Amino acid sequence: MSDIYSIKFPRKVFSGDGSLSELQTIIRDVKASSVCLMTDEGIFGCGLLDGPLSYIEETGIKPMVIHDIPREPSAYAVQDYYKRLSGEKTDLIVAVGGGSVIDMAKILSVALTNEDLIEDLRRPNAITKPSVPMVAVPTTSGTGAEATANAIFLYPEEDLKVGIISEYMIPDYVILDVSMTCKLPPALTASTGVDALCHAMESYISILSNPFCKMLSLEAIRLICGSIETAYNDGGNRQAREDMQLGAFYAGLCLTTSSTVAVHALSYPLGGKYHIPHGVSNAILLPYVMRENLECCREAYTEFAPLMLSNAEQIPKAQWPQAVVDYLFSLMRTLGIPDSLREFGVHPEDLDYLTDNAVKVERLLLKNPKKLSKEDIKGIYQQLLQN
Repeated sequence: MSDIYSIKFPRKVFSGDGSLSELQTIIRDVKASSVCLMTDEGIFGCGLLDGPLSYIEETGIKPMVIHDIPREPSAYAVQDYYKRLSGEKTDLIVAVGGGSVIDMAKILSVALTNEDLIEDLRRPNAITKPSVPMVAVPTTSGTGAEATANAIFLYPEEDLKVGIISEYMIPDYVILDVSMTCKLPPALTASTGVDALCHAMESYISILSNPFCKMLSLEAIRLICGSIETAYNDGGNRQAREDMQLGAFYAGLCLTTSSTVAVHALSYPLGGKYHIPHGVSNAILLPYVMRENLECCREAYTEFAPLMLSNAEQIPKAQWPQAVVDYLFSLMRTLGIPDSLREFGVHPEDLDYLTDNAVKVERLLLKNPKKLSKEDIKGIYQQLLQN
């Protein structure tokens, strides 16, 4: 556990059913006269943008609406949207959506004030000035993008996903309104929810973990594991949705003071070349990586057990760590998470490619509690190709 750590928060968080109306408070707070409202086609098509749009227009502002953010934003998409925005006056960016939409808004918010960044998005040291004020309104309960200082985008010609990190990319405002998540379909509820669970568990066992992170991680685990199956089976259950939303937000806050580890490291090659959605690839990997870490994490898994296992009191405490791993495998089956990479077009002959590219994600692997060898990593992928 690190002795020195820092904590970074969004400037203001509005939470609770109906908190979407606070968009008007934010507009007054930043004295905005021009607003860019960003989302993707799915959110736009199902009508979820109607509420935010109405609240903004009631202030007398007709926002610029961008409703075609791609599911996997590339570096070139960032540049294209930058061109659309750079000629406009933008006092406030409002991002309504999942991780891809919020990440795009975060990158654009700093690009508009740090012009050199757009030339090469892999130069986070080019971010030296505060961003255009930004509001994150998450419609999924998983990525934690509304709380984090990083954004991920794709270089398609390299089959590579890249993340950049800057404290200026932490959204200024966050609105956690449960009504914005109730239309999330079961499959997305599952994959994004398990992604949030990854954040909570990985940040807890990271070598950068700290008391603040551990406190939030444990509460996130409690909220997520206590509500994810209900939210998956009954999407209209507002209490389950609210618990998932808070759990995902707490887990996202953990990432600003700790880090993800090997689950995310092994996930990157799957997203870059095979375009497996980020939450899905993390969910597929989670039980296998946590099993690999078991012997190094017995104490942590013992802490997790009462928060995850409904029958923990009936199991000898010495067996709790293994029971946590077993629970993760069972949960993935319950949530319909695939247990094989083959259905995504990954084949045994791809093992070396996956392994070689995962090994390169040193910034995450070095924070994993167990030092994973190249053979360890290859073995995890191999298990997922045998099913």
